[in-house]
Amino acid sequence: MTADNYSAIDGSSSAEAKMELSKALKIQLSNPAQLDKIDKLRELGVAKFVALPQLVVVGDQSSGKSSVLEAVMELPLPRDSGLCTRFATNITFRRSPQTSIAVSIIPGPTRSPEKAEELKAFKKTGLTTLDGQTFLSILKDVCQVMGVTGPGESPSAIKSTFSADVFKIELSGPDRENLSIIDIPGIFRTATDGVTTKDDIDLVKNMVSGWIQDERTIILAVVSANVDIATQEILTMAEKADPNGLRTLGVLTKPDLVDDGAEHQVIDLVMGKRNKLKLGYCIVRNRSQKELDTDSDTRTRKERSFFGTDPWSSLPKDRVGVDALKRRLQDLLSEIVQGEFPKIKRQIEQRLVLCKKNLSAMGMDRETSEQQRQYLEGIAAHFERVTNDALGNRYCRHGILMEDHNLRLPTHVADRSDRFAEDIKTKGHSVEFKEATKGATAADDTDESLDLPPPAHEYDGDDDHSYKVGLDPKSSEYPELLDVLHLDLHVSLIKRCDILAWIETEYRKGRGYGLEVMDLEILPMLWQKQSSNWKGITLSFMNDIIVYVHDFINRLLRHVCPDSKVRGRLLAFIMDDLLAKYAKALKKTEFLLQVERDGTMLTKNHYFGDTLSKMRNEPFIEAMKRLEFLARPVNSKNILDNVFVVPVSGMSTTLSQGNVEHAVDDIHTILNAYYKVVMKRFVDNVLKQSVDYYLFTSNESPLKILTPLFISSMTAEQLDEIASEDHIRKRERQELKEEIQALEQGKKVLRG
Repeated sequence: MTADNYSAIDGSSSAEAKMELSKALKIQLSNPAQLDKIDKLRELGVAKFVALPQLVVVGDQSSGKSSVLEAVMELPLPRDSGLCTRFATNITFRRSPQTSIAVSIIPGPTRSPEKAEELKAFKKTGLTTLDGQTFLSILKDVCQVMGVTGPGESPSAIKSTFSADVFKIELSGPDRENLSIIDIPGIFRTATDGVTTKDDIDLVKNMVSGWIQDERTIILAVVSANVDIATQEILTMAEKADPNGLRTLGVLTKPDLVDDGAEHQVIDLVMGKRNKLKLGYCIVRNRSQKELDTDSDTRTRKERSFFGTDPWSSLPKDRVGVDALKRRLQDLLSEIVQGEFPKIKRQIEQRLVLCKKNLSAMGMDRETSEQQRQYLEGIAAHFERVTNDALGNRYCRHGILMEDHNLRLPTHVADRSDRFAEDIKTKGHSVEFKEATKGATAADDTDESLDLPPPAHEYDGDDDHSYKVGLDPKSSEYPELLDVLHLDLHVSLIKRCDILAWIETEYRKGRGYGLEVMDLEILPMLWQKQSSNWKGITLSFMNDIIVYVHDFINRLLRHVCPDSKVRGRLLAFIMDDLLAKYAKALKKTEFLLQVERDGTMLTKNHYFGDTLSKMRNEPFIEAMKRLEFLARPVNSKNILDNVFVVPVSGMSTTLSQGNVEHAVDDIHTILNAYYKVVMKRFVDNVLKQSVDYYLFTSNESPLKILTPLFISSMTAEQLDEIASEDHIRKRERQELKEEIQALEQGKKVLRG
């Protein structure tokens, strides 16, 4: 075969055509090994994951497609057997010293692993000839294994009409050229009673569309020459899949049935004068009804004789007859394999890496209890490591702590603790203490904004001048916390009044008829009223810290356990423990509030005595400063000898107080000094005990629940309930394993 056997039909010069076809011949002769490898990839099921170069034969059921295949195969096919009408058929030719025929089944992409193995096990090898009766017997066996209606069988409810499996026929021999083509069931427009249904019409069309979509597929569109080509649905489908006509080869059949005078229309098609396709058209003559029993040699002689007559003799020889068609198919397949082979190798390698990555992301297998335990222990260990480093401010050890600032729990708690301490200091008392150094209440110099609630809070009304303390916005993501957190918290605005007048009012309400001295019984009552805002401020603070901790646990679990279903079941399993530990921290906080506000007013801190002495002396010192004046000793003339002096008579007048006034002033001093001491003690206790101990560092911490030790104590039932994969997940894992296996085997084939 030389380039002289080919003719240009697309307008190019004869020299250009010869150059291109010589290149095609070179490709064909140099690539039998590559063609074999592509066929082996298809057998391994790689085509399910990576598109492979292929020649796909499509056409109407009445287009003469089966006759073309019979001529290409050079085997007599059984008549009325339904060949290639139920499933795709892969016909592979191999050059080999020995003549042999082998048949097998390539499972469809939707087959279960078990059924796929059963289909792969179907093989018939060692055949040297394949007569019609033997072929019919094999087809019946194939249909039985595939589960479709076989030749001569009536339709059955338990059997499908069509199958996505591929029936493979391998023809080897010294006279065979390397070639592989795939025949798809022919499309039809009318259902046959008891054989096909209206649904089957669409099913076959979808099957055809699926096979011809990929750009590595050469479409062999078989059409009858004796019908109007504009009405051929298969060409419309081919055009939809290949809009530019770059990979569609038209195959015209039944030229002997063309009406007299209409031959030029068919010739114009072959010559590329209308309905142009980049790959052009070939034309073959089918056996007539009278010639069905003739052999291949007879068929070939009659075909040559037919195309040797006018007007068919004017057609290029490389476009006429089955032999020319086979050569054309060999060239097309060799060319596409040569061009796509390196790309296929890269694509297999890239897809293999991606599949392994996806399988790794799914974690280890979780079929047995031991596998499930190891899987959950791995999650728990990862959670524990990141948590410990987060609590130790070692953020740089984990990328997730660097990327997601919400996981920097200690930082958020430190910021919120600062606000808590400041709130207790500036908003914790109900009435502003008197500042003796200024002789007025601190309210006189306090910024007006102190009377206004933060933006996140809202007023309940003007009657009690209080605002409701809201939850952190993150709490809306975790409705499960609503049963634990304190929802109805209020903080009163600091009263704009003279605290001494307020104390005197309370004093007069509860004093006895004895001496007008300080009544120790009134101090606890005033203390409780003065510290009434502590509850709202403190429990609001604890609400926020619990939300931070809960958000940390949920966010970190999303990182260490990507499987949302396992994560959800694991969270549900530990949720009661989490909520119980949050409740313990809140209960401890309520205990601290009760001890400080309702318990005995008690402190051994020397700071109380020091502060009390200082506060008691401050009024005297301030009074002296108001009375003092500058004087010089009588015998001195030096201005540097001037000194400040206070009249003794003025001292007694300044310090003079009534009994009630003295008692009220003493109560204020003690209350103020005690408040300063206890405020600091209380803030430290809440941070040290409620937050650090109960929420962070002790075994009572909710952050310490999820550990490998905790997982090791689970029963087999609990492990299965949490870690087992659902059917969808199992199928996804199995499909990934199958793909990896096929791609790895394919990679070995390509390296061989």
